[in-house]
Amino acid sequence: KVVDEKEMLEILSKVPKKDFEKVCMEYGFTDFRGLLKKLKEMKKKVEVEVSDTISFKNTLHIHFYFLFFTPAHSYLSSVILTDEPLSFLAELKPLKVTERQTAVFEIRLSKKVPNFTWKFNGKELKRDDKYEIISSDDGLTHTLKIKDVRPSDIGEISVEAGDLVQKAPLIIERIPIKFISNLKNVRVKEKGKACLECELTSKDVTLKWLKNGVAIQRSNKYSMNHEGKRAELIIDDAELTDSGEYTVIAMQDNDPKEYYSTANVTVEDPPVIDESVLELLAAHPVTVKAGHTANIKIPFKAKPMPKVSWFKDGIEVTEEQKIVMEKTSNYALLTINNCVREDSGNIMLKLKSDCGSAVANLFLNVLDKPKPPQGKVELLERTGKCIKMKWKAPKDNGGKQVTHFIIERKMVGKRSWIKVGEVESKHTTFATDKVEEGRAYQFRIFAVNSEGMSEPLETEEVFAGEPIAITITWNPPATDGGSPVQGYIVERRKKGSNLWVPVTKDPVKEDTEYEFRVTAVNRAGPGQPSMPSSSVIAKDPIKPPGLVKGLHVIDSCNSSISLAWEEPDQGDLPSGYILEMRAEDTKEWTKCTKIPVSGTVYTVGGLQERQKYFFRIRAVNEGGVGEPVELEEGVFAMPPPAPPKFDLSARPLLYFPICLVQGSPPPTVTWLKDGVPTKGRESITKSKHHSQFLIHSTKRFDSGLYQILLKNDYGEAHYDIHVQISRGPIQPLVEEVPNTVTLKWDHTPDVMDDGHAHYVILKRDASTATWFTAAEKVYSNKYTVTGLLPGRKYFFRVIARNDIGDSDPLDSKDAWHITKDKERFNFKMKEYHEKDWRHAAHFITPLKNHAVCRGHDCTMSCAYIGNPRPTVTLYKGNVNITAHSKFWYNSTSGVCTLMIPTVTSKDSGDYTIAIENELGQEKCSCTLTVYGKLSSPLALFFGNDSLPGMYLHLGCL
Repeated sequence: KVVDEKEMLEILSKVPKKDFEKVCMEYGFTDFRGLLKKLKEMKKKVEVEVSDTISFKNTLHIHFYFLFFTPAHSYLSSVILTDEPLSFLAELKPLKVTERQTAVFEIRLSKKVPNFTWKFNGKELKRDDKYEIISSDDGLTHTLKIKDVRPSDIGEISVEAGDLVQKAPLIIERIPIKFISNLKNVRVKEKGKACLECELTSKDVTLKWLKNGVAIQRSNKYSMNHEGKRAELIIDDAELTDSGEYTVIAMQDNDPKEYYSTANVTVEDPPVIDESVLELLAAHPVTVKAGHTANIKIPFKAKPMPKVSWFKDGIEVTEEQKIVMEKTSNYALLTINNCVREDSGNIMLKLKSDCGSAVANLFLNVLDKPKPPQGKVELLERTGKCIKMKWKAPKDNGGKQVTHFIIERKMVGKRSWIKVGEVESKHTTFATDKVEEGRAYQFRIFAVNSEGMSEPLETEEVFAGEPIAITITWNPPATDGGSPVQGYIVERRKKGSNLWVPVTKDPVKEDTEYEFRVTAVNRAGPGQPSMPSSSVIAKDPIKPPGLVKGLHVIDSCNSSISLAWEEPDQGDLPSGYILEMRAEDTKEWTKCTKIPVSGTVYTVGGLQERQKYFFRIRAVNEGGVGEPVELEEGVFAMPPPAPPKFDLSARPLLYFPICLVQGSPPPTVTWLKDGVPTKGRESITKSKHHSQFLIHSTKRFDSGLYQILLKNDYGEAHYDIHVQISRGPIQPLVEEVPNTVTLKWDHTPDVMDDGHAHYVILKRDASTATWFTAAEKVYSNKYTVTGLLPGRKYFFRVIARNDIGDSDPLDSKDAWHITKDKERFNFKMKEYHEKDWRHAAHFITPLKNHAVCRGHDCTMSCAYIGNPRPTVTLYKGNVNITAHSKFWYNSTSGVCTLMIPTVTSKDSGDYTIAIENELGQEKCSCTLTVYGKLSSPLALFFGNDSLPGMYLHLGCL
């Protein structure tokens, strides 16, 4: 039987849910999910209709009868519904909640009602971010959540369900106010500003300020600020009466408690010393004479009383027998009794209190007689006719300028001092000729100022001339005459004289010839005198010289070693030097010369190459030979060890620099290309002082950085050579400016590396064979040729030029045609407006730094623009050299060239070119370095670009 959808729904209502799909398939329905959905909607509609139609207030019994029909049967069933009266199962209780918490009210009904309402102070509440209203699934339990409760939420909460109403109050406890930062004690200077501030946990507070328990109000004296959670009280123009205890009281609504913070304000008057007093003390030192009393009184102002401290030369002064310190409320007094010179110095008064400090500085000068002259007296001259001496000025002049020195003298053995002279204080030397040769004297020196005379500086015994001593010896007598010898009488006489005198009578005289005799004496008296001695001349004996100083090697080579030394400090002057040597393999010393060396430098020749030698030297004179001094280490007969280096001082030969290789021992030579040793196509020749690198028929891949590396045991050096095998064609470029052609070509390495190199541009009309110069001294690889005639064809040529000459030319392949503008006269003339073509002076190519070998020429150039044409001024440092005959310069077509011929080390420095017109000025500078020998890598200079197939020849001599 075919059934429709309505019948199918009736069938499914009687079938378990798990068999829905199977039954649908049996009846030919494939959309069983759609049927299931309609079945659910039908059941839901029946439930709604029943709930909407049944309502009652009192207890009620209702009978429902249901009649079900099937194709085969019909069924009748009945349902009895019994309704109970609505009631609250519990009372709504008052609720107390802390501020910012969530308040939760909950009530349960006896049965579900369709209209249930929450109200606050009689106003119905709706669900939102503040209020959350929740009902249970059975509709009996209802919950109200009030989030983040504030004082404004205090009130009555009520619920209404049908005719039933319940109410309960919501009580909110305020969060206690706390001080995040309390008031802090403040100290302020009088007339200053005091600020009391604090921070609270809440901004919704009411503040009240108290001073010593009494409320204060906003006025010119008090400023009260309350922003957010911060509060402050500012006391302007503070006075001493403003000191006291200040309190801030914080209150909030619905909170009877008061919260407070307290701090003390202290108004103080910091110590102050009048500026005029300080200036007076600084300008005029306190001066007192030795033995007197110094009273230093300094007035001040301060409240409360500050701590008073006195310092001398940075050390605090304490009271003692001679020092008394007093202080009152307005001055401090320092008294120093019985002053001495040592009391002089820097005096400082320091006043300190809790609100500040003050300092006064002064200098105490105690006047006294000067200290004695310093040091040991130096004798500048001591002869039989004059004694000259020198001393140092006193370390302390006693506070007054030393006016002069007094010199006194006495003979040794005498007691009386005699004044022999005075000298001014600016002189510390004195000479006297009032002496007798051979006699001994003693001198003393006094320093004098206005306060008196110092203690003396005394000399030791000083002889007028050096005393000459003659030492004699003798043997005792063969017999003593029966009594022991008690002593001897020594006598002398001049040669040729018969007068014998005791040797103790007078000193002997220099260059006088004497004879001596001796007589033995015992208890019986003197015996017979001895025979006269051989005559002897009274003069100083010659002493052998001391040790030679500073023996050292000054040069060496493969066959000789040069040595130098200094005269000895001790002994008499040497007349010559004995220089000795020995080889490393022998211990025997041999003299280097047959006669002593007269000077202090000598070269020992004829040595074996790379043999090690030792040397020693002794000074010699008539008194004998001094002790030998040996050189500390042996010396090899070879040039001094030195790292390798290049000598680039020679001038260039053709296109290649001459490089002399130096080093000891001779270095090994290695050629590198791009950091890798070369091999294969090159030919390398080497000698002791040069190396040559040659490549036949160069290729483009031979371009690169070539490096010659020198290495020995003491270091290494390298020399870089940049080589580029390239030649780019001239590329004419059309410009928008009529009758011009812009040329562009690849740089030759010479222009990049040689400051003297530049380009020359030539042009030729295709109808002629003559080349004309279009431009000279072009330093870039791009140039615009102007002045070309329309309708003609032109060839162009570029030549590289340096001090050696010109390179091979580089020509454009094809002629360049300058087109005519046929339509140039067929346009409408526009109104002419004169344009201001003026512009300020400006450099387009500034100066570059230059490093030039001494003796070479230096050329430096720059390019500029400007309208009107700028004036050019040249400077070396800050000196104008525009008109200097040493320098030559030329300024044409916007290019300024400065040439310095044959530079010297004096030409090193900063050079500046200044350009100026009526619209502005500008400067550019460079540094010129003049060196004697190059040490930095340089590039080889070629006359033109190397071409494939040419020779690459690199050399270093």
